[in-house]
Amino acid sequence: MVTRWQALEYISAQNLERRALAMLGSITVVPGAVGAWRRSLLDQLGGFPADTLAEDQDLTIAVLRRGCSVTFDSEAIAWTEAPTNLRSLARQRFRWAFCTLQCLWKHREVFFDRRYKALGMVGMPQAALFQILFALISPLVDVLFVWQIGRG
Repeated sequence: MVTRWQALEYISAQNLERRALAMLGSITVVPGAVGAWRRSLLDQLGGFPADTLAEDQDLTIAVLRRGCSVTFDSEAIAWTEAPTNLRSLARQRFRWAFCTLQCLWKHREVFFDRRYKALGMVGMPQAALFQILFALISPLVDVLFVWQIGRG
């Protein structure tokens, strides 16, 4: 069931989010399972970064900071493994949040800097809000939801 919920999340939320961010030119992460990079650009940037655990997100932000574009291909197909139980899901989400936090901290000067256009004004703040802040408060929201149902 956890795997099916995650598949639904990928299809709906992440797909919609990437489409919206693509329209603005501010996709903050090209997932490793479905990413393709120009070798010449990777060479110019020094390859995949080794100082964060989310090299795909770190590289995506570095590419956008350089003024290059990142595109979204709705026809791309990738197979990936998803957690099969709640413990694995929690570990995955903690790792994602931690890695995102590393990348946001590394590229913190981009936040609200108009030189970086939509990346600085939308992409980075959106990542902080949805991938960090909401991830932190969502367990509380879940508990309050269950508590409210119990009161009804």
